[in-house]
Amino acid sequence: MYRPVMFLARPLLAALVLLCAAHSLTYAQSVTPAMQRANNLFEAKKWTEAAEAYKAVVKAEPENARAWYRLASAQYQLGDFASAAESFQKNISLTNNPTAIFNLACVYARMNEKDKAIEWLKRLYAPDAKSFVYLSFDLNDSDLNSLHDDPRYKEIWLAVDKKKNPCMYSAEARQFDFWVGEWDVFSPQGRKDGTSVIQRFANGCGILENWAGAIGGTGKSINFYDPQGVKWFQYWIGADGNPQRYSGVYRDGAIRYEGEPYTLNGKKIITRLTFFNVDANTVRQLSERSDDDGKTWTVNYDYKYVRRNQADKSSSNR
Repeated sequence: MYRPVMFLARPLLAALVLLCAAHSLTYAQSVTPAMQRANNLFEAKKWTEAAEAYKAVVKAEPENARAWYRLASAQYQLGDFASAAESFQKNISLTNNPTAIFNLACVYARMNEKDKAIEWLKRLYAPDAKSFVYLSFDLNDSDLNSLHDDPRYKEIWLAVDKKKNPCMYSAEARQFDFWVGEWDVFSPQGRKDGTSVIQRFANGCGILENWAGAIGGTGKSINFYDPQGVKWFQYWIGADGNPQRYSGVYRDGAIRYEGEPYTLNGKKIITRLTFFNVDANTVRQLSERSDDDGKTWTVNYDYKYVRRNQADKSSSNR
């Protein structure tokens, strides 16, 4: 239950580390002998002695937020939950520390005071909470066992999970999920031309393609939905060093990409790349090009993706 530090969102981390380092230097210079003695006992996990030492500190320094927090933590370790709740609330009144708020909810959950625990969780995970606060919520946190069957708790967790993983709850960002998996890739003639492993990344906000050709050659693409542009994008780079960029939409059960135009032998070339969701175990990838501004189209390749376990079954049945 003891949570001395909240997890931090990556963009804030470098700046906050510097701030914490500066704070630590200031704290080291101003700590009193009584506080240092209490800290030593706390670090040695001598909870009874540490609690008594911190009580003496907060009596002499009632505005010492760190002492209140550590007093609460020692009291929690001793199972003195009522006292820990009072000490955490004192720390919160001084700092509005999100870690203390979460721990206070845990204390009330341990005391089976569910309404109070829910009240503090709602305060911590309010809709306008800072992004880094959401990173710390584990649905199965053992300190919150008494709440696990409470619909209010599940409602809070769901709201938090939507903040942490917005793309997993976005219908648009999930449109390309049909391509996620491990695939064997075949030409129209049935020749196996390669394999591909398609993975979600960034909590479902991106799809990573890992291609390996049967006779050599590898490549990767990242695919993502841009809610501002209301488009899908693919950026591909292969071992040949020629990048390709596409943008498009999901329509009629398929991701329909159009490539950036390029010039070849003085002619403007336009391309399109379409992924058809044939069924749960089959995807068709069709690549086409046009040399006459879209009047006619030539097929570059027409691949059939067969989900790996299904391809194995098909092979064993021959």
